[in-house]
Amino acid sequence: MAGGVSTSTERSTPRVLVLGGTGQLGALVTRELVNAGARVVVFVRPSSDRRALAGLPVEFVTGDLLVADEVTRALRGRRFDAIVSAVRVEDGDPSFYSKMMPPLLVAARASGIRQFIHHGAVGAGDNVKKFTGLGWERVPGIFERLKDQGEGERLLRESGIHYTIIRNARLYPPEQAATGVARLTEDDTVLTPMTRADLARLTRECLLATACRDKIYHVRDDSLAWPPPRR
Repeated sequence: MAGGVSTSTERSTPRVLVLGGTGQLGALVTRELVNAGARVVVFVRPSSDRRALAGLPVEFVTGDLLVADEVTRALRGRRFDAIVSAVRVEDGDPSFYSKMMPPLLVAARASGIRQFIHHGAVGAGDNVKKFTGLGWERVPGIFERLKDQGEGERLLRESGIHYTIIRNARLYPPEQAATGVARLTEDDTVLTPMTRADLARLTRECLLATACRDKIYHVRDDSLAWPPPRR
């Protein structure tokens, strides 16, 4: 998978809703999609800092992803080909995805979504059993958050919407350039660091691509040292 926006879509210019589009990963994903020719709408809170998207020809809709009525209102009457979620849970809410996904998926189906690309976490749900002995138990609250990530994935998989789940692990600082060698693998035992720039590229390559349909991926990049350097 390479090049611009997938030609598998019937529309020459796909419309994409990006969640978390003002964040470190989301802004790179948004820029990648815009440069590939997609029409991008970014879902933001009214207080979100939009400077990372300055100069990009994107639209904004405002709301809180945890308020069902605001999600419904933001998507009502709009048609999208795809949703990309690059949301970062900054408040540590251990039920974030369990709360966010149900109303969002209902609104997504009403908007004609053909693909939902979700950036999740290595270890989500039962996948955590593949990574015992790594000392994760020393990270406060990590197992609760991974359980919630797994619930979010389950809700998406069972929604009837074609999904692509890309699980990430240790991320290099946002200014790190793409290596260009990161790739997606269905081997769910893979645990390597990665750059956000490569994640953005891989997202663009999977947009409306039949090969990525209904898949759960990990990212392999053997060119990067573990752990990433401190900022």
